[in-house]
Amino acid sequence: MKTLPIHPFLRGLIALAYTAFMTLVLLQSSGQPVVGPAAPPGPPTLEREILLTFGHLVAFSVLTVLWTWTFYPRLSLKRALLLAILIGFGLGFMTEIAQSFVPDRSASWFDMLVNAVSVLTVALILYRHETQTTDSSMASA
Repeated sequence: MKTLPIHPFLRGLIALAYTAFMTLVLLQSSGQPVVGPAAPPGPPTLEREILLTFGHLVAFSVLTVLWTWTFYPRLSLKRALLLAILIGFGLGFMTEIAQSFVPDRSASWFDMLVNAVSVLTVALILYRHETQTTDSSMASA
């Protein structure tokens, strides 16, 4: 994984800031959000559900990349990915459960599944990319 020349502490701050922002977005009221527009009133439409699912896919994919990027300079790729997966699973589970305590929100098993699939898919892509890159560079040496 080619990394930007950013100090590991700053990487951690970036990942932590993104995680905090994501938590805010996931736990805010749909009717009176702190960030972004209010959710459209009325029953959920297919278009809205697809858009929200896509948002979960992107958000948890970025989360996995950022935490892997944070840990990888100091840890092996497997350990960095494991920690990123645990953070992604933990955040996905905790925010979905916490949503049941927000007045106009509710926990969703489907969202938990989408979050977990996003985290695992990106982790697998990162692992395969990095191991193929490493194998290619070793073969050409």
